[in-house]
Amino acid sequence: MGMHRRARKTPWWGRMLWPLVLLGAPAMGADMPDTHIPLIDKGVATYYVRGNIAGVDHVDLLVDTGAGYSAINERTLNKLKKAGLAEHVRDIHATMANGTHTVVPIYRISRLNIGGHCEVHDIEVAVLPGNTRCILGLDTLKRLAPFMVSVDPPRLWVSNCARSLGQTAVGAVR
Repeated sequence: MGMHRRARKTPWWGRMLWPLVLLGAPAMGADMPDTHIPLIDKGVATYYVRGNIAGVDHVDLLVDTGAGYSAINERTLNKLKKAGLAEHVRDIHATMANGTHTVVPIYRISRLNIGGHCEVHDIEVAVLPGNTRCILGLDTLKRLAPFMVSVDPPRLWVSNCARSLGQTAVGAVR
């Protein structure tokens, strides 16, 4: 006859302890992100932020820490080129999310506004074919480090934003 141990329910204060420890950890010496941008949940386990690319195109950017580069699509590139706001830098050999290998053009754009108040200047973006979704990749997120992603409530916390002047706020809060 085996002994069965009865599972004990964790008291309410025990369930509260881990979030407090995690929230307190960054405050113990590391800089805390100072700007939060609402994330948009489109219901497919992905999050987006509102963005404006060089004042030319309003887009929703997929927040993708697995993407090495931020990316725009050819439609957005054509708008930027028409306004003289995109400069070809180089082509790279890239492995896409589906495992295929391709050559991807890299362009420099003057600015990317994220959430209405956070601007990143002089960034390089990959150009994806057609009218695919635009991506906020790790290269740009590193420039906004330290950064954090919260899913409840859905927010992207960032640092080192250039303040945007004359922009209509679309969701960022300091």
